[in-house]
Amino acid sequence: MAIQPVLRFLIIAIGVPLVLVAATVRGFAQLTIDADSQYRYAQSRLDAGAADEAIVEFNRFIYFFPEDSRIPRARFQTGMAHFNAGRYQAAADIFNRQTEAFTGSPLDNQAFFMLSRSHARQGMTEQAMLDLHNLVALSSETDVIDQARYELGWLHVDQGRWNDADQSFGRISPGNRNRFQVADLKQALALSEAIPAKRPMTAGLLSIVPGGGQLYCNRYQDALTAFLINAGLIWAAWEAFDNEQVALGSVIGFVEFGFYAGNIYGAVSDAHKYNRDRVAEYRERLNQRRQMSLSVAPVPEGAALCLTLSF
Repeated sequence: MAIQPVLRFLIIAIGVPLVLVAATVRGFAQLTIDADSQYRYAQSRLDAGAADEAIVEFNRFIYFFPEDSRIPRARFQTGMAHFNAGRYQAAADIFNRQTEAFTGSPLDNQAFFMLSRSHARQGMTEQAMLDLHNLVALSSETDVIDQARYELGWLHVDQGRWNDADQSFGRISPGNRNRFQVADLKQALALSEAIPAKRPMTAGLLSIVPGGGQLYCNRYQDALTAFLINAGLIWAAWEAFDNEQVALGSVIGFVEFGFYAGNIYGAVSDAHKYNRDRVAEYRERLNQRRQMSLSVAPVPEGAALCLTLSF
């Protein structure tokens, strides 16, 4: 008789968990995700900066809902996720595929702009410019064309092509000139002719007198150092020869020749560095006028934009 309570206990101990497991499995089997929920979740991962998760979720959306009208937008968002993660070639591949069947839609326009930015971020400036030229040729919308010319102008600025930048900005239509501050940009670009510069050849010739080239390039401490070292070695070599210490004088003279040649080479290099620094300073002042890159047309719901033109 004592066996019956034990059996009841075993039945309860084993049966209850089995029932719970069955109920849980049945609940999971009924779990479904609709297209809207999947897309919203994928977009939330992109908005949160979780690029890799966003790519996985958008690809899952594309796979499970291939007939959904948001498929092109989802592909665009995977490109944005790659771009935000710094994988510019992967982003360019996606945006390039979206521009192949250009229809002039807002999403197609954004794909072209992002394709250009992806190439620019890889240092492929000429290709980035070609992308914008292609958009100008394909589009019939004035706002789109003007934004392409605006971004093209900044690509020229980044390359130090001041005249080309001025021409690109100048092609912006009258109706958008205030929006892109064309008058201010053209006025600032006109100052490019006044960028200070040093002639490398002049710096080298002045270095015939040690330190002269460095002095010409406003590197006063380097000029003093070059003069003292070369003057000291020349004096030491002179003294050695004057005291008939030919071997010592020859060694010192050989060392002095290296310092003297280095003095000339350094002056030429300083002139190039001076010019690069002045151009960089001028470009930085120009960049302060650079606007955020705003969408030129209503962007489909959920599309993320890159709000910078810094390449």
